[in-house]
Amino acid sequence: MRGNYNQIWGAIKGANAFFFCMGLAAFVLAIITASLRLKLIVDAQGTARATLNEVVSLTFIGYFFNNFLPTSIGGDVVKAYYLSRKGSERLTSFTAVFIDRVIGLITMIFMAAIALLFVQKQIIDKNIRYMIYAITACSIIAIIFLMNKKFARKFSWLFILIRPLEEKTKRIYNAIHIYKNHTSLMIKSFAISIVSQIFFFISIGMLALSIGAVIPPIDILLRMPIICAMSLLPSINGLGVREGSTVLLFGPVVGRESAFVVSILWLLVLFITSIAGGLIYALGPQFKIKWGEIKEDEAL
Repeated sequence: MRGNYNQIWGAIKGANAFFFCMGLAAFVLAIITASLRLKLIVDAQGTARATLNEVVSLTFIGYFFNNFLPTSIGGDVVKAYYLSRKGSERLTSFTAVFIDRVIGLITMIFMAAIALLFVQKQIIDKNIRYMIYAITACSIIAIIFLMNKKFARKFSWLFILIRPLEEKTKRIYNAIHIYKNHTSLMIKSFAISIVSQIFFFISIGMLALSIGAVIPPIDILLRMPIICAMSLLPSINGLGVREGSTVLLFGPVVGRESAFVVSILWLLVLFITSIAGGLIYALGPQFKIKWGEIKEDEAL
């Protein structure tokens, strides 16, 4: 996109402030809704309870730390750490955050897979269909692996590669497997995820409208899960991977330049969100850690 910098910068400067703010507001609503899902999962463990305000704060802080940690989920480690300080075991805290992340991603993928069933094949590029089929299949296999111990045992030979971590890996797996028995919790979590993803999709649509581009809702629904899955590839906060995949997948819909501008506006939304998280982290006394507490955590 180097040859189009002037055109791109002009599009960013000319972005409609109203639609951009609407996109930012929709993204914040998606965060708050997703935080409610995490709260339900944490409360279900029974070892510690967190208020919605605390979980929302941690979610914003997670976005702040995403700027410095690998992939777009690096901030989850920070969220899990602070949840463990509320009284729950370190393992259960990390498990709760992991389950929350998996439910969010799988919900988005399954929404795309279901939508694909009702879309005529000639409307959607075959490569998009194949990508959705692939990530849906991977998601189904992952769910079966996590929920079915008999199936998981078929992969026990992998412990040869991680022998020193075998016991810890088994503990983590068993902690995740327990959620199989929380049927009501899973139903509520997936329902909340659908609402959260709708707000997220609206956010992307508003950002496109802010530069005069129109991305059909069905294209957002089918292409965003692929972009989010690609953002999990090694990077810092998905930077570069997210923008490149946005151009790759939305370029055929609104043009490469417009798709790139949308990706930059999305990055700006993430940056604003991370600033809010940084302020919450800096000003919140509950997030201050003393050196003695760090040494105690290392001992544990």
